[in-house]
Amino acid sequence: MAITSIGYDGSIDETQWAQLVPVVGAAEYGVLETTDWRITASTTTDRGVKVGVGSGWGYGVLDTNTTTITLQGDTVSSGTRWDMVVARRSWGGAGGATSFVLIKGTAAMQLPNRNTDPGTLDDQPLALVQFTAGSTAPTTIIDLRCFARNGGVVAKDELALDYLRHAGAKITIGSTVWSRDLDVNGSPTWNTSNTSTIPLFGARASITGGVSDTKPFLVQAGSYVAKSDANGTGRVNFPNPFPNGLLTVMAFNGDDDSIRAGGMTIASSGDVSTYGASALGTKNDWVYVLHGFASGNNDGPVIRKANTLHRINWIAIGW
Repeated sequence: MAITSIGYDGSIDETQWAQLVPVVGAAEYGVLETTDWRITASTTTDRGVKVGVGSGWGYGVLDTNTTTITLQGDTVSSGTRWDMVVARRSWGGAGGATSFVLIKGTAAMQLPNRNTDPGTLDDQPLALVQFTAGSTAPTTIIDLRCFARNGGVVAKDELALDYLRHAGAKITIGSTVWSRDLDVNGSPTWNTSNTSTIPLFGARASITGGVSDTKPFLVQAGSYVAKSDANGTGRVNFPNPFPNGLLTVMAFNGDDDSIRAGGMTIASSGDVSTYGASALGTKNDWVYVLHGFASGNNDGPVIRKANTLHRINWIAIGW
């Protein structure tokens, strides 16, 4: 394997120091560029995967690979198996060494056990590879690499969170930022927020003087078509549960016509309107009541509308 390393035993010159410090100080693991150490299927080796050229680092060691390296998975007697490609760093002996290895997994799509003893033996996850019985090529490759520079860490798949889960971590995957925070018991937990932001003219703390007074408000919104149940109620499941609680929900009928119900003018479809929100709201979901006029008469009594197809638009604020 044509791998050269900076950071094992021995001295480091000025050029090596300039290469090492900006990256190994940015995160525990990473690769330099988006194409570095990318894992692809081999077209010439049964159950083969290729590790691309490039550079990556882990726990104070920067490695550069100048030749594509092919690894071969073991046979699969039945079903499927998920193996993991890692960069293995061994600090034993004089000098230390880095190699690429396939760790055999199980039928479960999860990261198998790996070495996690920096300074002795440590494995940097690069990809999760599915091998299937009867197939000579990998059936799925999930990219586990991460990229870190100038105060930010970016990953390709949520499975990478399994090895980046130290408290204080902030990982961007797509448009979602994952923060490794502490819960009320002091245990690390993942919280999410969307990188698309809406400027606020002003906002106070969520609970002034309370345990959550430093947490900002979070806003979610959506529109969907549903049918009310036999009691005239429906349920909105929030795309992301609010980390702490729900402040309020605003609901609007998503159809064209307008009627008057209970002193409120709102949009509706025919004689159907969203009116009279219940108090059954949690950080996970919200239950509402669908109302309309009896017999379609706008001057008639307001009744619950059971088994009625409708569109509801909603905005939820929580913290």
